[in-house]
Amino acid sequence: MIDSLTSLRFIFAMMVFGAHCYIIDDFFDAHFFKEGFVGVNFFFVLSGFIIAYTYQENLLNRKLDKRTFWVARMARVYPLHWLTLFIAIVVGDGIVTSGALDWSQHFLASFILVNAYVPRVDYFFSFNSPSWSLCCEQLFYVLFPFLLPLISKKVNYLFWLFCVMAVLMLLGMYITPEAQIKGYWYVNPVCRFPDFIIGMLLFQLYGKLKNRRITFVWGSIIEILSIVLFFCFYFYAVEVPKVYRYSCYYWLPVSMILLSFSLQKGIVSRVLSNRILIKGGEISYGFYLIHLLVLSFYVDWEKDTGIYIARYISIPILFCIIVLLSWVSHYYFEKPMNRWIKKIFNT
Repeated sequence: MIDSLTSLRFIFAMMVFGAHCYIIDDFFDAHFFKEGFVGVNFFFVLSGFIIAYTYQENLLNRKLDKRTFWVARMARVYPLHWLTLFIAIVVGDGIVTSGALDWSQHFLASFILVNAYVPRVDYFFSFNSPSWSLCCEQLFYVLFPFLLPLISKKVNYLFWLFCVMAVLMLLGMYITPEAQIKGYWYVNPVCRFPDFIIGMLLFQLYGKLKNRRITFVWGSIIEILSIVLFFCFYFYAVEVPKVYRYSCYYWLPVSMILLSFSLQKGIVSRVLSNRILIKGGEISYGFYLIHLLVLSFYVDWEKDTGIYIARYISIPILFCIIVLLSWVSHYYFEKPMNRWIKKIFNT
């Protein structure tokens, strides 16, 4: 794996954590924190890059078959998703439904990760709400092997597919009513598919650039400029309609961040190669799925007990608890389950 990108997973996961802290205190309702949902955009683009980085050559050369690839990805996604889903049912407030049948429909949609296709907040944010993004990842993984033949040395059909989808998205975003933009453009897996394609295209560009001679000075300049560009977009975003910020607005800065740090030629990449940050990146999947459960549980605990803890104390403590739970989950649940599922289905 590319160390700097692994570390960035943890940094963007923390941005998502900050975006959700508004449920604890209105202080986090400010743009600086709430815009942290861009972390999800980064994860989708990174997913396209890393999946291509890890599997493209072996799938194209038939050293790996589609079934083995799909088993590996599902073994990664589903165990922790199902665990956090059941935890959300047990400790959460549940969801408002009209009866047992309606509840069962919500549960089944979440269980098999199709809830994000339903443009209703009671579906795509049901139970453990961050899991909506796993619906997108599932679609990406299913389609990935079929996208590879579109990558050609003569004509990159994948690029032209992205261009067509981007144009259609911009037209669709323009005519979508404000009340419906989240259901159609933020959580819908089909509409987040271009994010994944961007990641795949970036990997093709990375393949052409990784062996180029780039000095440490120039590598550092490129990395710093990509960070500056990202924050220019980030802070100016308050002036941009949210429908565009949910996806296409951040394509350029996120792509620059990902590509510049994938090359690992500068000073910031060296900083990001810190072992602690890399470990944080390795547990980021658990961090992402667990964090909102912990925050929501804490909010309910405060209401039930009437005990108030200063935010400069409670939030760092909650952050550390989430990191600890993510670490335990990664090493004692996710990795063993991953090995067990692959052993069962690949024998």
